[in-house]
Amino acid sequence: MKSFYLIPVLACFCSCSVLVGQVKPLEEKFVNDPTPAHSLDSLGWRKIGSQDPSDRSSELPDEAWQSSKTAAVISLNSVCRKGAGGERDVKKVTKVLLSQWDNLKIEQQSPLAMRSLPALQTTARGKYLGRDRKFQIVVVKSPTCIYDLIYLSPIESFEQELSAFVRFRDTLELK
Repeated sequence: MKSFYLIPVLACFCSCSVLVGQVKPLEEKFVNDPTPAHSLDSLGWRKIGSQDPSDRSSELPDEAWQSSKTAAVISLNSVCRKGAGGERDVKKVTKVLLSQWDNLKIEQQSPLAMRSLPALQTTARGKYLGRDRKFQIVVVKSPTCIYDLIYLSPIESFEQELSAFVRFRDTLELK
């Protein structure tokens, strides 16, 4: 399938340093593999991006997959700090992620708990790099990290692949 749908997702993560400032010595990516990749592999999703764990730029998501059926993308990004989780909260991070979309229409936004951690789930549609997309973002805060999970899809196939994202979200192990 076409991989050009990844471009908007990768661009969404370029704000990583915006989220926590330019304090790079305290920032790090989640170092262990937090993802149950087999759960997506078995559903017809393939891993995309760098396969080298040492190539974890703060500009790229930690992990990303693309559906072979619809070209939808699921990605996971993390920013961790040594010590306390800091002042970052799920609403502020969500606001930054949503700020990059044109013609944004939030369809639903609600708090939820993932593994007893505070999270905010947002379903919306908008235009990014000239393309209409529908997406769901879940931002989760642990004591030391903040994660954003994104499911990005062409509008017409959003519901078709949403269950894969929900399964991924619900089986994710976070630190």
